[in-house]
Amino acid sequence: MKKIMPRGEEMYSSDVFNILFEYEIARCKRYPTPLALLQIKMTSSTSNENTEGNTASIFASALNSHLRSVDIASKTGNTFMLLLPASDEHGAHAVCDRLLSVFKNKFDTQGGGSVAFSLQIGAAAHGGGSDISGDELLQKTEKALKESKSKGPNTFVLIP
Repeated sequence: MKKIMPRGEEMYSSDVFNILFEYEIARCKRYPTPLALLQIKMTSSTSNENTEGNTASIFASALNSHLRSVDIASKTGNTFMLLLPASDEHGAHAVCDRLLSVFKNKFDTQGGGSVAFSLQIGAAAHGGGSDISGDELLQKTEKALKESKSKGPNTFVLIP
């Protein structure tokens, strides 16, 4: 029996993420399968100053526990990128809804405090095929995140 290890707070660096992103784009061109990309801007508020430095790792751990093993996550500061292989517009929508639902609650910390997160999510999806472009997918995601920021906290915008 294969033992499945939880990912904890592990995230890919942006360099590794970019390599995996290009690989998935090439795979989607060759074998037309859908692909979705999410960009998440996370802000936190905590009731305990001692947990202020740990909020990103608390968020990363909670995020990883709600992703599939094939999903690829990266972190740069308080911005997270999620690549969702074999996920179309409906799959991306479901992930955005799930993340907003999970992070609407406060998380208890080991020090007895709590931390609350607000998210703004920009998402884009493509059906795959020869016309998929990594640059275009990334631009759509950035545009969607900008629109989400203008809507306020705990929102997402999905551009198909």
